[in-house]
Amino acid sequence: MLLTVEQAEHLVLSHAAPLPPEPIPVAEIDARIAAATLHAGWDLPLSDVSIMDGYAVRSLDVANLRACGNAIVLAVRGESAAGHPSTLPLADGQAARISTGAVLPLGADAVIAQEDTRREADRLIVDTTTLGTLEPGTFVRPRGSELHEGDILCTPGRGLGPGDIALLAGSGHATVPVIRRPRVAILSTGDELVPVGTRPTGAQVVSSNGLVLAALVRRAGATPVDLGDVTDDPERLRAALSEGLRADVLVTTGGISVGDHDLVHAQLESLGARTILRGIALRPGKPTTFAVTDTCRIFGLPGNPASSLVTFLLFVHPLLRRLAGVQGDPRLPRRSVRLTAPATGAGNREHYVRARSLGEDSAEPLPKQQSGDLCSIAGADLLLPIPAGVSELPAGATVRALVLDPYPAERAPRP
Repeated sequence: MLLTVEQAEHLVLSHAAPLPPEPIPVAEIDARIAAATLHAGWDLPLSDVSIMDGYAVRSLDVANLRACGNAIVLAVRGESAAGHPSTLPLADGQAARISTGAVLPLGADAVIAQEDTRREADRLIVDTTTLGTLEPGTFVRPRGSELHEGDILCTPGRGLGPGDIALLAGSGHATVPVIRRPRVAILSTGDELVPVGTRPTGAQVVSSNGLVLAALVRRAGATPVDLGDVTDDPERLRAALSEGLRADVLVTTGGISVGDHDLVHAQLESLGARTILRGIALRPGKPTTFAVTDTCRIFGLPGNPASSLVTFLLFVHPLLRRLAGVQGDPRLPRRSVRLTAPATGAGNREHYVRARSLGEDSAEPLPKQQSGDLCSIAGADLLLPIPAGVSELPAGATVRALVLDPYPAERAPRP
C-alpha cells in the first residue's frame, strides 16, 4: 500500500538532524545558521560617545550660568574626534570641540549641538534661545548602553543575516561557528538525455532537471554537486551512484519506476542503501523513492520535470532545511487562496496542482498539469493540494496552498 504524503514527510524528516558545525569568517555568515551561543567580548560602546557634532561640556556649568541669568560663555579646550579622543580633561567653565562618534573628554557629561552655539576664537557662546534642556547624558551614548561584556548575541539555531555580521564583528568575533551546509549530489539518468545547447531529435529531451534541482538546492541553503547525466548502463550508473553517496544527500531523477530500464533502485541496493519508502499516493511523483546509508540520504525522483520539481519541494527541501539547522517547520510555507477555476483531483492519490497567484488571496490552477509540461513549472508560484478521493474542488473553494518562492507569478508565461 502506498504511503500518504504526510507519512512520507514524517519518514524523511526522521532521518534529518542538523549537520556538524564549522567555523567560517564573520563576513560569510549571511543566511547561515548559528551553531553556538556567542557573547559580547566587550562593552558596546566602549566609552561615552557623542551622537552630535558640537561641544562636550559639564552640564552643571551650563545649569549654573543659566540659573544666574548670565550669558553662557565657555572656554574651548581641545578637540575630540572619532578615533582621536582628547587627552585634556575639562575644568570648570570649559568645553571641547567634539564630533559625532567621538569619545567625551574626562569631566564632560553632555554635548551641546553645534547649531546652538557661536564660536569666537577660544570662546564658545551658547544661544540660550535655542538651547533646550541640558542634563547629564544629553546627546551622549553611554558606555555599555547597547551591550555589556558577556551579553548573549545569538544562540544555536538562529538564522544569521547582514545585521548579525555587524553585531558579531563589532563585538569581537572574527569567525563564527555555523551549521555546515549540506552537500547535495545531483544525478540525471536516461538514454534520452542530451546536454543543454544541443537540439534534441526524435525521443531525445534536453537534460534540464539537474539545472532546476541545483537552483532549488541553493535556495534551501545547501550546496549542489553536479554529477551530470548517465545513460541506462548498469556499470556507469553504479559508478555515478557510488560517487554520489559521498555527499550528504544524493538526488537522482529518472529510472526509478518498474520498467526494464529503471535501474536506479537495484543499483542503490547493491551499493548498500536501505530503502525507507518506495512509492507515494501522490500525483505527480508516485514512484518517488527514499533510501539511506550510514552517511547519505538518497532521493530517487521521477524524471518528468513537474514530478521532480513537486517531489523535491515536498520531501527534499524540508530535509535540507533541517540538515542546515533551520528551526521550526522546515516545509514550504502555506497561505489560504480562493480558486478562480475548478481544480481536478487524482482519484486515490493526493494531487498537487500547479497554480498561479492572482493577488494575495486568489489562485488560478494552470490548465496544463502533465508531468512533462515545462510551461506549468515556469508558470507556477503555488501548489494546490487536492486530497485523495476528491474528484474536483470547485471555483470559489478555499485551499491552503504551498508557496513556491522561486517562481513569482509576475514572471509566469501565459499559456
